[in-house]
Amino acid sequence: MRNSIFHFFISVFFYGSFVHSVPDRESFAHVDRPIQGVPVDAFQLLDDNLTIELWARSPMIYSPVSMDFDAAGRLWLTEGIDYQRGRRVEEGRSIIVLEDTDWDGQADSSKVFVTEKEIRHAPLGIAVFDNRIVLSSTPSIIVYTDVNRNRVFEPEIDKREVFLTGFRDANHDHTLHAVVGAPSGQWHFSYGNRGADIKTKDGRHFISGCYYGYVDGIGKKSSDGEVYVGGMSMRVNPDGTGLEPTGENMRNSHDLFISSFGDHYQSDNDDPAHARISWVMEHANMGYADLTDGSRSWEEVAKTWEEPSGWSKSRRFSKSHWRENYPGAFPPGTIYGAGSPTGNLLIEDHTLGLAGTYLVACMVRKEVMSVTPRWKDAQVDMGPQQPFISLKQDRKGEFFLPTDLALAPDGSLFLSDFYNDTSRGTNQVSGSIYRITPKDKGKLVLPKIDFSTVPGLLQALKNPAVNVRSHAAHLLSKKGKDAFQLVQDFLVDVTGEPVLEARALWILAQIGGREVVEKFLENEDDEKLQVVAYRALRHGDPLSTLALAQKYAGRKNLFLQREIAVSLRGVPFQDCRLILEKLIDGYDGRNRYYLEALGVAFHGKEKQVYDEIISPQHPKPANWGWKAKNLAWRLHTAEAVKDLYDCIRAQKPPVDEFRFLAMAFASFRNDEERKERANRLKSLAQLPAFSANYYQVTVNEIIEKDLNNLEGEMMATSYLVPKQLGQLTKVSEPAEIAKLNGDPVKGKTAAAKCYMCHKIEGLGVGFGPDLTHWGKERTIKEIVHEIVYPDEKLAHGYDKPVRLTSKRTKNTAEGLLSNYSWHAGSLKLKIMGGDTRKILFRRAGAKVEYLNESWMPSASEMGLSDQDLADLAAYMKTTGSSVTDSETVNSGEPIPPTGNEPGWQVLTGDDFVNVNCFPDTWKWDRGHAYCTGKPTGVIRYHEPLEDFDLLLEWMHKKKGGNSGVFVWATPQSIGKLAAGHGRLPHGIEVQVLDLGYAEVYTQRHKKPADWFTSHGDVFPVGPVKMSPFPPVAPNGKRSFPTKETTKGINQWNHYYVRAVDGEVRLWVNGEEVSGGDSISPAFGYLCLESEGAPIEFKNIRLRKLSSIDDQTVIPEFVPPTPVDLKGHPALGTWKYLNGYTREISEDGQVTLRLGENVIWKRRCISKSENEFVLEGNLVHKLIGDILHIEGKYKANKE
Repeated sequence: MRNSIFHFFISVFFYGSFVHSVPDRESFAHVDRPIQGVPVDAFQLLDDNLTIELWARSPMIYSPVSMDFDAAGRLWLTEGIDYQRGRRVEEGRSIIVLEDTDWDGQADSSKVFVTEKEIRHAPLGIAVFDNRIVLSSTPSIIVYTDVNRNRVFEPEIDKREVFLTGFRDANHDHTLHAVVGAPSGQWHFSYGNRGADIKTKDGRHFISGCYYGYVDGIGKKSSDGEVYVGGMSMRVNPDGTGLEPTGENMRNSHDLFISSFGDHYQSDNDDPAHARISWVMEHANMGYADLTDGSRSWEEVAKTWEEPSGWSKSRRFSKSHWRENYPGAFPPGTIYGAGSPTGNLLIEDHTLGLAGTYLVACMVRKEVMSVTPRWKDAQVDMGPQQPFISLKQDRKGEFFLPTDLALAPDGSLFLSDFYNDTSRGTNQVSGSIYRITPKDKGKLVLPKIDFSTVPGLLQALKNPAVNVRSHAAHLLSKKGKDAFQLVQDFLVDVTGEPVLEARALWILAQIGGREVVEKFLENEDDEKLQVVAYRALRHGDPLSTLALAQKYAGRKNLFLQREIAVSLRGVPFQDCRLILEKLIDGYDGRNRYYLEALGVAFHGKEKQVYDEIISPQHPKPANWGWKAKNLAWRLHTAEAVKDLYDCIRAQKPPVDEFRFLAMAFASFRNDEERKERANRLKSLAQLPAFSANYYQVTVNEIIEKDLNNLEGEMMATSYLVPKQLGQLTKVSEPAEIAKLNGDPVKGKTAAAKCYMCHKIEGLGVGFGPDLTHWGKERTIKEIVHEIVYPDEKLAHGYDKPVRLTSKRTKNTAEGLLSNYSWHAGSLKLKIMGGDTRKILFRRAGAKVEYLNESWMPSASEMGLSDQDLADLAAYMKTTGSSVTDSETVNSGEPIPPTGNEPGWQVLTGDDFVNVNCFPDTWKWDRGHAYCTGKPTGVIRYHEPLEDFDLLLEWMHKKKGGNSGVFVWATPQSIGKLAAGHGRLPHGIEVQVLDLGYAEVYTQRHKKPADWFTSHGDVFPVGPVKMSPFPPVAPNGKRSFPTKETTKGINQWNHYYVRAVDGEVRLWVNGEEVSGGDSISPAFGYLCLESEGAPIEFKNIRLRKLSSIDDQTVIPEFVPPTPVDLKGHPALGTWKYLNGYTREISEDGQVTLRLGENVIWKRRCISKSENEFVLEGNLVHKLIGDILHIEGKYKANKE
């Protein structure tokens, strides 16, 4: 930059006519004011190989909001000069063009392209496609064509088109955002949950409503017959035709990006701590408002059990927030907490060494974050976020407000800073643009872009700037067959570069290259390009989609099956039934992303899918596994919910599973279904299996919050809580009252006043907490104290007493707050009598007052005497006595736990992976495992564990049976077993021995059985370290049990294993008996062991107490193909040692015996002329007349 002479151009041209009001944009720029901005030395970058420099600052640009590069390297921006501050510039909003004319790393030219005098709010998006400049400024997307390319809009020469309009609320941020080009050449954009009512030039009409914004649009159908909700993402052809939704029900996804593979990435924010970075599957419902019509906020339905961190107005985590527990809500992605994400960008080229990195600017966090999206399990996992550009620790006070990110055509990264703190009331009227480049690559070269020729377009297709290459793709797609050969040549030239191959496939699918593209669809070795090929062919020839789906459904690529599923939305059931059956066959019963893809395919044909496919395949709900349960949950038709009800009744799941399945009842399509589902939940709540309070709370909250039909009230009447229930009395201190003899019979009479607000053994009103079990767990003194001083301690769930007073109606509403939504301006209030009301407090002009005292009158205000209190306390001690401790709400968790408490999951065969057993070693009937015991080996839980609880039952079927449970089996040893080396892993073994094992051992080995027991030994295997609890075995390694509680064969034994913080403790049949601590390593796999004898396991339940990020890939064991030994010279029976024999059969099976007892049977997996190898790499070699076994034994033929 030439510092001696500041070259600064301002050319102002207004659309329509000149405006001479003061200050205009030019005059504003010439006002002498302090130049402010964040110095570059205040920043720290995640990557030390990059450097950040100042590229432009005020007065060249003020309060930059959105930006994009053109092919010549000029930066186009929008501003928010008087954002939230009233008018500072009179005439409207301008598009500014910045240029570094000599490309020396600093801008030296600034000009106004156009000023839209009717726009007052900051335009939130700009995109440049050659000489077409696309402005996103609610209510419209405006397209300018700079015909003479002079970067000044001249109405008599240039063109201005209102491309799309109907986006709601021009003065709000939750509205229209930037357009971004896709590899197909289409344009994508998003808008927030203020809603829209859009009509297109080709006759399409889309409406989206939401409680937050366009209330009149709630429930209205669009021209495609669908009801859309809240914020949406859409795609459209560059000529304005073909508009269609790609996702819905977002809050305010400020920006989005479409990768070269066609994946949609975005960020979304909310005022509580739920900002997220997401991959959005096509047609995903992102779950902000009510899923069906957007009429209710998430706060209205938030459950207490969905808030693991508790409730807080300033910081909150609830699975209700993005409705992830509801069928039909797409998983939210990476939730990173408080934030306000703005500009997003995926880097796909290698200039910065950041290929594959997704960047998100966040104003609240004052940083640019990075994630690395990764294809995984039918989804794109965004992974954890980390600061990419942030302020140094001692510079956190800088007014850094990052708003957008853009890649220049040379690959350098640009960052705009609005220059503000996070308060809306402190706009500093400044701004900066920063440039990030590699330290050691020298000066980056700005490429010459030629959009006029096919070779030039193909070169542009490689460009880092997304809208440069997207525009090239669009122009190439219009060339048709004239471009085919050169595009095909390009595809060959970039072989091995998947990103560039993908860009070519999108174009070939549109210009007659179907055969070329379909070859990639056939190639199952490249899952990503298979998906791109399907997406590209579907886009290039929509009418061929069904034929493609028929041909490729059922392939092994799960990502491809997902794409086939989403492409079936809107296809009639009979046209795609066979395809759906194949896609359902490919569902593993667990994958939520694949399930939601199936849900998209099922859309509009749910009843037919369930009645004609799912129900016939799974006719007995009592025996359902996760596949049937999840499919019924996702479909939640009337018949599906009925069958789920039968399944829950029969299986009696732990509360976490119960809650998950019960959310199918929370979803309904009409009022009849709402009532029916509430009745079914009430019926479940009456069953003894679900009497524990955590089940009762689940049912009550779903009924009260999801299955209500409350209409909002404007406080036309008052709801008051009485302050006094009798003549005031004087009562003594609780300690004195506790000394009196209480009469429970008289106390029951005194409890009549309690019934006004509480239920006791089914009687009374549910305004306050149920007191049935409350007194049983407290002393007389504690009971009296809480009645005398009710304000000292508010019960959980009843600790939000509020009072609303309306200035408009002069009425007052008092009660207990259950759900509050600031955005919706509503809350739910439980009033006296136990009913709930929905109060529209904002529209009623009501003040919400949070109270610190209980609504419960004191003992004195209830007119109770000391003796009344003593009697009442005596009565409260007797209530709920028929219910066991484990069923009560406030009793501590029993030891061992029941396995129904929060956190427990039921394990079935689907949860285990075979490590080195035969395919028929383990058979499962839901959660009941049958093990033959042969060969010796293990199965493992599908992922490693750190801290956990385990419950299971086991039963030996043969005297002297041996088995075990491995805790923290090391990944290294599991990997070796899976590769065919060895039989048992290293880890902590919890022994599972039959009572007759000692007798069998003594007879077989002629040694005393004093080094083990059959009552629950715990010991390390391999190099694992453990300090055993006493008593300790003679070898000093085993923890012997302190009690003998094991039962014999054909009797069920119950184990509870607690593995926490390097300590393992074992309970056998209810008694703690053994364990050890100082265990290292204290993480790994949970395994069940097969070791020679038949055994059964059932009621296996796991509770994870911590999580670990272990990326170790353990291959699933694939048994080698057995080999026969016909004609082999080693056939026959061979004897060695003292009575051992190996019987070698023609079918390749070898039996090891000791006398008449079979030790094991193994199969031959390879052979040569005088040698063969058994499973476990047991080598047998015949040398002369001697059979050499495993390099250790020599055997003679009988």
